[in-house]
Amino acid sequence: MPTINEIKEEAVKFRRLIESCDKKNTSLVIDCFPVMSCKLTSMLLSYHFLTLWPELELKGVSAATGKNSQITHYWLEIDNIVVDITG
Repeated sequence: MPTINEIKEEAVKFRRLIESCDKKNTSLVIDCFPVMSCKLTSMLLSYHFLTLWPELELKGVSAATGKNSQITHYWLEIDNIVVDITG
């Protein structure tokens, strides 16, 4: 199990890579990142984490609020650690 600092370090590094990529030529990253990117970004980050730490247990969490639950968000949890690089 990675430490909270290792998780944070990798998450920050991953977000910086997304922010610095050429969004016009990267089909998985949209120009308005991080807006409207929470689920796909969390899925990509989970793949990255599992590549680094294959035995890691993580889960994706989805929530909705607002009128007719129109405002949604998605993030990862590792034990009791919330990992959200789009929030």
